[in-house]
Amino acid sequence: MSSKQNTSRFLPQKSTGAPRSNVYPHDKDSTNTPHEKTFESSYSSNNSTLNLNAQLITPSDASSAHNFGHYYHDIFTKLPYNTQRAYISDYNEFAIFCKQSGMQGFTNDFAHNETCIKQYVGELCRSPLAYRTIKRRLSALSKFLGVAKLPNPIIRSAYLRDFIRLSLIENRKYRLSHKQAVPLTIEMLEQINNAIIPYSLLELRDIAIINLMFDALLRADELVRVCVDHISARNNTLLVVSSKSDQSGQGQYRFVSSSTISMIQEYINEANLDPKTKMPRELSDLRGLHKGILFRRLTNHKTALLPFDENVPSHMANVLNYSSVYRIWQRIALRAGITENITPHSGRVGGAVSLAEDGASLPELQLAGGWQSPEMPGHYTRQANVKRGGMAKLSAKRKR
Repeated sequence: MSSKQNTSRFLPQKSTGAPRSNVYPHDKDSTNTPHEKTFESSYSSNNSTLNLNAQLITPSDASSAHNFGHYYHDIFTKLPYNTQRAYISDYNEFAIFCKQSGMQGFTNDFAHNETCIKQYVGELCRSPLAYRTIKRRLSALSKFLGVAKLPNPIIRSAYLRDFIRLSLIENRKYRLSHKQAVPLTIEMLEQINNAIIPYSLLELRDIAIINLMFDALLRADELVRVCVDHISARNNTLLVVSSKSDQSGQGQYRFVSSSTISMIQEYINEANLDPKTKMPRELSDLRGLHKGILFRRLTNHKTALLPFDENVPSHMANVLNYSSVYRIWQRIALRAGITENITPHSGRVGGAVSLAEDGASLPELQLAGGWQSPEMPGHYTRQANVKRGGMAKLSAKRKR
């Protein structure tokens, strides 16, 4: 990141237009008043520019702006790209709320911050947002208050904590929090592999992606960072770098089946053949797949990869993002005749459920998915145990 891109400053200025809010769709006026302070953070990643224009701190709190500026330069820019993007999105949504409700940003006044967040929680609970999304947005604001060294009622106010908890219950957000992605079970994976015989580079890539995400219980943001040299055919392993649950950045190893490794190798072999001459590509050919990011975008004819060089910023657009991975899952489901709405998270959930149903222990599940806490894999174990319960046995015995 260049010094020009890495900027953090608080300036009274006109907004360049915050992203459209999912909570406040009727906001059309993006012009700040002269009294508003804005935090602007601009950086480039994957050939895209994200701008944060947020009324988060009032002009009188220069020291808080200074504190956040230090955090931005020293820590924020080192966080994973998706984490940065999530914080920026959450800050923007809160800024839009402040603007529309006519409220100031955060100040050194505890009561003001408490009132502001209480009203924001009420607005969030009236929106269609899921419970976890609301919790994430409040967590982002709590983080901001801590970094800026401002009074944080989310932590310190028993009243506000109880208000948030009861508001979420009243609006049935807890029910929505348990709405998991439809699991891609081992049976559904076999259905896909039997239904689709890949002949094109596109199909070879897509099938390899589905199987790898199932085997290694990958999130979409982990998949798009997989490099050629992260996969070991000898050890049947994948090195997952910068995982959401790997805050130390040391990486985690996940299992990859021999059949999936064969699919990946077929995809690599096809990518390294010139579709016109059927001759191997030179090592210097940027359309080849000899190193670097494994899964990339294809040309319009779907017969070759787009050029990729990690040292060329414009080429970063030629790797996959969440939207492209989502489309791959939808395309594969349609081809295989799967009517359930499977998404990129279905592989991770389905892999965990399949392991739990097969009798995997909690530590085995944690190792397979890279979970640091037993809470989430424990959920899949409890879900699988239902099928081993007394009523399940009675139903099977009576063929019900």
